[in-house]
Amino acid sequence: MVPRNLDLAVLRSFVLIAEGRSFAGTADLVGRSSSAVSLQIQRLENDLGVQVLHRNNRGVVLTLAGEKLLGFARRLIRLNDEAAAAFRPGEAVARPLRFGTTQDFAETVLPKILQRLALEHPEAELTLRVDRSSALIDAVHAGAIDVAIAIRRDDPLHQGVLVEVPMIWIGRDGSAVEPERTLPMVLFENPCTFRSAALDALAAAGRSCRIAFTSPSLSGLRSAVEAGLGVTARTRYMLAPGLSDVGSGLSLPALPPVTFSLYARNPEGSWQARDDLIDLCRRAFRDQA
Repeated sequence: MVPRNLDLAVLRSFVLIAEGRSFAGTADLVGRSSSAVSLQIQRLENDLGVQVLHRNNRGVVLTLAGEKLLGFARRLIRLNDEAAAAFRPGEAVARPLRFGTTQDFAETVLPKILQRLALEHPEAELTLRVDRSSALIDAVHAGAIDVAIAIRRDDPLHQGVLVEVPMIWIGRDGSAVEPERTLPMVLFENPCTFRSAALDALAAAGRSCRIAFTSPSLSGLRSAVEAGLGVTARTRYMLAPGLSDVGSGLSLPALPPVTFSLYARNPEGSWQARDDLIDLCRRAFRDQA
Protein backbone atom coordinates (compact mmCIF):
# COMPACT_ATOMS: atom_id res chain seq x y z
CA MET A 1 0.00 0.00 0.00
CA VAL A 2 1.32 3.42 -0.98
CA PRO A 3 1.54 5.63 2.15
CA ARG A 4 -0.44 8.86 2.22
CA ASN A 5 1.64 12.02 2.55
CA LEU A 6 0.01 14.80 4.51
CA ASP A 7 0.59 18.33 3.29
CA LEU A 8 2.38 20.37 5.95
CA ALA A 9 0.91 23.62 4.67
CA VAL A 10 -2.58 22.17 5.11
CA LEU A 11 -1.69 20.91 8.60
CA ARG A 12 -0.39 24.35 9.52
CA SER A 13 -3.73 25.91 8.58
CA PHE A 14 -5.57 23.20 10.49
CA VAL A 15 -3.56 23.86 13.66
CA LEU A 16 -4.17 27.61 13.47
CA ILE A 17 -7.92 27.04 13.19
CA ALA A 18 -7.85 24.41 15.95
CA GLU A 19 -6.12 26.93 18.22
CA GLY A 20 -9.05 29.34 17.86
CA ARG A 21 -8.32 31.44 14.81
CA SER A 22 -10.99 32.12 12.25
CA PHE A 23 -10.69 31.04 8.63
CA ALA A 24 -10.08 34.67 7.70
CA GLY A 25 -7.44 35.11 10.39
CA THR A 26 -5.74 31.88 9.38
CA ALA A 27 -5.79 32.96 5.74
CA ASP A 28 -3.95 36.18 6.65
CA LEU A 29 -1.28 34.25 8.59
CA VAL A 30 -0.60 31.67 5.87
CA GLY A 31 -0.88 34.09 2.96
CA ARG A 32 -3.95 32.55 1.32
CA SER A 33 -7.57 33.47 0.79
CA SER A 34 -10.32 32.26 3.11
CA SER A 35 -11.73 30.10 0.33
CA ALA A 36 -8.31 28.54 -0.22
CA VAL A 37 -8.05 27.68 3.48
CA SER A 38 -11.53 26.09 3.31
CA LEU A 39 -10.37 24.00 0.37
CA GLN A 40 -7.28 22.96 2.39
CA ILE A 41 -9.45 21.63 5.20
CA GLN A 42 -11.68 19.82 2.73
CA ARG A 43 -8.62 18.27 1.14
CA LEU A 44 -7.32 17.20 4.55
CA GLU A 45 -10.61 15.57 5.42
CA ASN A 46 -10.69 13.80 2.06
CA ASP A 47 -7.14 12.53 2.54
CA LEU A 48 -7.89 11.19 6.02
CA GLY A 49 -11.40 10.02 5.29
CA VAL A 50 -12.78 11.70 8.42
CA GLN A 51 -14.25 15.06 9.40
CA VAL A 52 -11.82 17.06 11.54
CA LEU A 53 -13.77 20.29 12.05
CA HIS A 54 -17.42 20.89 12.82
CA ARG A 55 -19.00 24.27 12.08
CA ASN A 56 -21.92 25.55 14.08
CA ASN A 57 -23.53 28.88 14.99
CA ARG A 58 -20.81 29.54 17.58
CA GLY A 59 -17.91 28.95 15.22
CA VAL A 60 -15.66 25.99 14.54
CA VAL A 61 -14.94 23.12 16.94
CA LEU A 62 -12.80 20.03 16.62
CA THR A 63 -14.37 16.65 16.09
CA LEU A 64 -12.98 13.68 18.01
CA ALA A 65 -10.91 12.85 14.94
CA GLY A 66 -9.71 16.46 14.82
CA GLU A 67 -8.61 16.31 18.45
CA LYS A 68 -6.66 13.15 17.66
CA LEU A 69 -5.06 14.75 14.62
CA LEU A 70 -4.03 17.95 16.43
CA GLY A 71 -1.24 16.34 18.44
CA PHE A 72 0.22 14.68 15.33
CA ALA A 73 -0.06 17.89 13.33
CA ARG A 74 1.78 19.95 15.92
CA ARG A 75 4.61 17.41 16.10
CA LEU A 76 4.96 17.22 12.30
CA ILE A 77 5.08 21.01 11.99
CA ARG A 78 7.61 21.32 14.82
CA LEU A 79 9.88 18.71 13.25
CA ASN A 80 9.60 20.42 9.88
CA ASP A 81 10.51 23.80 11.36
CA GLU A 82 13.41 22.35 13.34
CA ALA A 83 14.78 20.57 10.26
CA ALA A 84 14.55 23.75 8.19
CA ALA A 85 16.23 25.81 10.93
CA ALA A 86 19.08 23.31 11.26
CA PHE A 87 20.26 24.15 7.74
CA ARG A 88 19.54 27.85 7.75
CA PRO A 89 22.69 29.89 6.99
CA GLY A 90 23.84 31.86 10.00
CA GLU A 91 21.94 29.72 12.52
CA ALA A 92 25.14 29.07 14.49
CA VAL A 93 26.03 32.76 14.54
CA ALA A 94 22.66 33.80 15.93
CA ARG A 95 22.75 31.31 18.79
CA PRO A 96 25.93 31.02 20.88
CA LEU A 97 26.72 27.51 22.10
CA ARG A 98 27.71 27.25 25.77
CA PHE A 99 29.67 24.16 26.75
CA GLY A 100 30.88 22.99 30.15
CA THR A 101 33.27 20.24 31.20
CA THR A 102 35.13 19.07 34.26
CA GLN A 103 38.85 19.75 34.43
CA ASP A 104 39.60 16.08 33.78
CA PHE A 105 39.03 16.51 30.05
CA ALA A 106 39.92 20.17 29.45
CA GLU A 107 43.48 19.31 28.43
CA THR A 108 43.01 15.82 27.02
CA VAL A 109 39.83 14.90 25.14
CA LEU A 110 38.39 18.40 24.77
CA PRO A 111 40.88 19.83 22.21
CA LYS A 112 39.96 17.14 19.65
CA ILE A 113 36.25 17.74 20.18
CA LEU A 114 36.62 21.49 19.74
CA GLN A 115 38.79 21.08 16.66
CA ARG A 116 36.19 18.94 14.92
CA LEU A 117 33.34 21.21 16.01
CA ALA A 118 35.16 24.20 14.51
CA LEU A 119 35.43 22.36 11.20
CA GLU A 120 31.73 21.50 11.18
CA HIS A 121 30.54 24.90 12.43
CA PRO A 122 33.24 27.49 11.68
CA GLU A 123 30.88 30.40 12.41
CA ALA A 124 29.66 29.11 15.76
CA GLU A 125 30.31 31.21 18.84
CA LEU A 126 31.40 28.79 21.55
CA THR A 127 31.69 29.59 25.24
CA LEU A 128 33.56 27.12 27.46
CA ARG A 129 33.22 26.75 31.22
CA VAL A 130 35.54 24.44 33.17
CA ASP A 131 34.16 23.71 36.62
CA ARG A 132 33.12 21.05 39.09
CA SER A 133 30.42 18.56 38.18
CA SER A 134 27.81 19.90 40.61
CA ALA A 135 28.32 23.47 39.41
CA LEU A 136 28.08 22.40 35.75
CA ILE A 137 24.86 20.44 36.24
CA ASP A 138 23.32 23.35 38.13
CA ALA A 139 24.37 25.67 35.29
CA VAL A 140 22.62 23.46 32.73
CA HIS A 141 19.45 23.56 34.83
CA ALA A 142 19.71 27.35 35.11
CA GLY A 143 20.15 27.74 31.35
CA ALA A 144 23.67 29.15 31.69
CA ILE A 145 25.14 26.15 29.84
CA ASP A 146 23.66 24.18 26.95
CA VAL A 147 25.78 21.01 27.17
CA ALA A 148 28.00 19.70 29.96
CA ILE A 149 30.26 16.75 30.70
CA ALA A 150 30.09 15.93 34.40
CA ILE A 151 30.18 13.04 36.85
CA ARG A 152 27.13 10.79 36.62
CA ARG A 153 24.18 11.91 38.73
CA ASP A 154 20.52 10.88 38.82
CA ASP A 155 19.18 13.95 37.09
CA PRO A 156 16.37 14.68 34.60
CA LEU A 157 18.84 16.36 32.22
CA HIS A 158 21.10 13.30 32.09
CA GLN A 159 21.64 12.31 28.44
CA GLY A 160 23.63 9.11 28.82
CA VAL A 161 26.96 7.81 30.02
CA LEU A 162 30.08 8.84 28.11
CA VAL A 163 32.73 6.78 29.85
CA GLU A 164 33.43 4.84 33.04
CA VAL A 165 37.05 4.91 34.11
CA PRO A 166 38.84 3.59 37.18
CA MET A 167 40.15 5.98 39.79
CA ILE A 168 43.86 5.57 40.40
CA TRP A 169 46.40 6.82 42.90
CA ILE A 170 48.67 9.32 41.16
CA GLY A 171 52.04 10.35 42.49
CA ARG A 172 55.43 11.55 41.34
CA ASP A 173 57.56 8.89 39.67
CA GLY A 174 59.49 7.02 42.33
CA SER A 175 57.17 8.07 45.16
CA ALA A 176 57.88 6.06 48.32
CA VAL A 177 55.92 6.10 51.56
CA GLU A 178 56.31 3.28 54.03
CA PRO A 179 53.00 1.52 54.85
CA GLU A 180 53.29 2.43 58.52
CA ARG A 181 53.80 6.10 57.78
CA THR A 182 51.04 8.64 57.33
CA LEU A 183 50.22 9.13 53.65
CA PRO A 184 50.35 12.79 52.51
CA MET A 185 47.34 13.60 50.33
CA VAL A 186 46.81 16.22 47.63
CA LEU A 187 43.08 16.81 47.20
CA PHE A 188 40.36 19.05 45.82
CA GLU A 189 38.34 21.14 48.22
CA ASN A 190 35.03 19.70 49.42
CA PRO A 191 32.65 18.63 47.99
CA CYS A 192 34.57 16.32 45.66
CA THR A 193 33.81 12.76 44.52
CA PHE A 194 37.51 11.88 44.27
CA ARG A 195 38.33 13.30 47.69
CA SER A 196 35.53 11.32 49.34
CA ALA A 197 36.47 8.11 47.52
CA ALA A 198 40.12 8.40 48.48
CA LEU A 199 39.52 9.16 52.15
CA ASP A 200 36.86 6.44 52.43
CA ALA A 201 39.14 3.83 50.84
CA LEU A 202 42.04 4.69 53.12
CA ALA A 203 39.82 4.65 56.21
CA ALA A 204 38.36 1.26 55.25
CA ALA A 205 41.88 -0.13 54.79
CA GLY A 206 43.07 1.32 58.10
CA ARG A 207 45.70 3.45 56.35
CA SER A 208 46.42 6.75 58.07
CA CYS A 209 46.69 9.90 55.97
CA ARG A 210 46.95 13.64 56.24
CA ILE A 211 45.86 16.35 53.85
CA ALA A 212 49.09 18.01 52.80
CA PHE A 213 47.71 20.22 50.02
CA THR A 214 44.27 21.44 48.94
CA SER A 215 43.40 23.22 45.70
CA PRO A 216 40.27 24.14 43.73
CA SER A 217 41.95 23.39 40.38
CA LEU A 218 43.37 20.35 38.64
CA SER A 219 46.48 22.28 37.62
CA GLY A 220 47.06 23.04 41.29
CA LEU A 221 46.80 19.36 42.19
CA ARG A 222 49.16 18.40 39.38
CA SER A 223 51.75 20.96 40.46
CA ALA A 224 51.64 19.75 44.06
CA VAL A 225 51.97 16.09 43.06
CA GLU A 226 54.81 16.90 40.66
CA ALA A 227 56.54 18.70 43.53
CA GLY A 228 56.29 15.56 45.64
CA LEU A 229 53.93 17.01 48.25
CA GLY A 230 51.79 13.88 48.22
CA VAL A 231 49.58 11.62 46.15
CA THR A 232 46.09 12.21 44.79
CA ALA A 233 43.17 10.16 43.54
CA ARG A 234 42.12 10.90 39.99
CA THR A 235 41.81 9.14 36.61
CA ARG A 236 44.33 8.34 33.91
CA TYR A 237 43.43 11.65 32.25
CA MET A 238 45.61 13.45 34.82
CA LEU A 239 48.71 11.39 34.06
CA ALA A 240 51.58 13.37 32.57
CA PRO A 241 55.36 13.02 32.24
CA GLY A 242 56.78 12.60 35.73
CA LEU A 243 53.50 11.25 37.15
CA SER A 244 52.37 7.64 37.36
CA ASP A 245 49.94 5.22 38.97
CA VAL A 246 51.55 4.55 42.35
CA GLY A 247 48.75 2.53 43.94
CA SER A 248 50.40 -0.88 43.85
CA GLY A 249 53.86 0.49 44.65
CA LEU A 250 52.59 2.16 47.81
CA SER A 251 50.25 -0.72 48.72
CA LEU A 252 47.23 1.56 48.59
CA PRO A 253 43.65 0.21 48.56
CA ALA A 254 41.59 -0.12 45.39
CA LEU A 255 39.44 2.83 44.38
CA PRO A 256 35.98 2.72 42.78
CA PRO A 257 35.40 3.65 39.13
CA VAL A 258 33.94 7.03 38.22
CA THR A 259 31.36 7.60 35.50
CA PHE A 260 31.12 10.72 33.35
CA SER A 261 27.94 11.63 31.51
CA LEU A 262 26.39 14.22 29.23
CA TYR A 263 23.82 16.74 30.40
CA ALA A 264 21.76 18.97 28.11
CA ARG A 265 18.63 21.10 28.19
CA ASN A 266 15.73 20.39 25.84
CA PRO A 267 17.50 17.62 23.90
CA GLU A 268 14.33 16.92 21.92
CA GLY A 269 14.63 20.25 20.14
CA SER A 270 16.82 20.36 17.05
CA TRP A 271 19.86 22.65 17.17
CA GLN A 272 22.52 21.45 14.76
CA ALA A 273 25.60 22.89 16.48
CA ARG A 274 24.54 21.55 19.88
CA ASP A 275 23.48 18.19 18.48
CA ASP A 276 26.82 17.83 16.68
CA LEU A 277 28.70 18.75 19.86
CA ILE A 278 26.86 16.02 21.76
CA ASP A 279 27.62 13.53 18.98
CA LEU A 280 31.31 14.52 18.90
CA CYS A 281 31.58 14.03 22.67
CA ARG A 282 30.12 10.55 22.40
CA ARG A 283 32.42 9.66 19.51
CA ALA A 284 35.52 10.99 21.27
CA PHE A 285 34.99 8.79 24.31
CA ARG A 286 33.84 5.81 22.28
CA ASP A 287 37.06 5.96 20.24
CA GLN A 288 39.08 5.89 23.47
CA ALA A 289 37.25 2.88 24.86
